Amino acid sequence: MRGDKILPSEKEKFSYFSFRVILVTYYLTLEDKELLTGLKAGDRKTLDYIYKNILPKVKYWILQNKGSVEDAYDIFQEVIETTLLNINHVHTSFSGMIMQMAKNKWIDGRRKKKTREKVRDGLQHRQDYDRSAENEFIEKEKEYLKFKLLENSFKQLSDVCQKVMSMVKAGKKVEEIVTALAFKSANTMYRRKAACIERWSKLIKEDKNYNLCFE
Repeated sequence: MRGDKILPSEKEKFSYFSFRVILVTYYLTLEDKELLTGLKAGDRKTLDYIYKNILPKVKYWILQNKGSVEDAYDIFQEVIETTLLNINHVHTSFSGMIMQMAKNKWIDGRRKKKTREKVRDGLQHRQDYDRSAENEFIEKEKEYLKFKLLENSFKQLSDVCQKVMSMVKAGKKVEEIVTALAFKSANTMYRRKAACIERWSKLIKEDKNYNLCFE
């Protein structure tokens, strides 16, 4: 799915940012959404499913990397608690995320106990891969929030501003924009464009996620 290119419909072309948001949200499957909803609600069946299907994978990995069953349960519980605290910001594979977090917590714990050298020989390559995957996850979360912010603020603009910005983005000539939107002159269009940009910028900076997206 990630390699496929999804072209926007005619309706989606009107908002430049909606297409990018659609690409990002494809990473979250129906099962992932159900697990997140159930976990957030404290649903017993969901918790049973998670412990039955995901915990064994975490336990197996930790046992293969010099850990114990008790270590696996402790790490898994920490990961579930961390996920609950950040559940509203999860937009990627649930089980994949749990595994990534569990691996990184285990590696970090080993480092704190000054056993990094023993772990490094067998895990260095895997650790680099996992750290890269975690960074990619964080960047995709940030990208999702950024484009969602831009899309939401764009929709708050007036119809004329949305049309002006969309036509400018599409590379339309000034004369085309003036004619299509019935402006009196090119100067009128330029003034309206400047006002729209100023308004959009203001809406973006007022959004609660602004610092997360543009820090």
